[in-house]
Amino acid sequence: MLDQVYIKLEKLNWELFQIWTSKIVFSWRWWLEISLGILPWIIWFKVHDKNKTGRQMIVVLEVILITSFLDIVGLLLGLWHYDWNVFPFIPVFIPWNWTLFPVFIILLIQFKSEIKAFYKAVIFSFFCTYIFEPAFEILGMYHRLKWNHWYSFIIYIFIYLFSNYIYNSKRIGDLDKSKG
Repeated sequence: MLDQVYIKLEKLNWELFQIWTSKIVFSWRWWLEISLGILPWIIWFKVHDKNKTGRQMIVVLEVILITSFLDIVGLLLGLWHYDWNVFPFIPVFIPWNWTLFPVFIILLIQFKSEIKAFYKAVIFSFFCTYIFEPAFEILGMYHRLKWNHWYSFIIYIFIYLFSNYIYNSKRIGDLDKSKG
């Protein structure tokens, strides 16, 4: 029985690959995704606190793992889907999970440290939920099927707060550059 399901899955993946090669790769949306996957890292590289690179990379890894996992669960449950993927066999929205989320979070953590983490979490969540998600929907890149923006808003707050906790944790050791 499982063999039949995997055979169907293989055929569907092949169909997706055919669509990707004929309609997606090198389209303007594909190039937008490539740009969104690279440009934020260039900005981060220029403005980040070089003495905190180790901590920031731990947060980046944590954010990528959490958002990619949640994205895969949402895709498999049919809560949303993406039509324009950078790579044909990676269903998650790579620019979002591997660039926009982690860079936005680590830059928010780094700058304006006098602002409480909860307020930054709400700001982060608001922008991601009510500006970025609708923008990607308008561009036809993200389709909510059985999902409400409010759910994203709550989840993004927790992702930011957990990331802030990891960043400020003494448990991750001294991963930062020596100041001397």
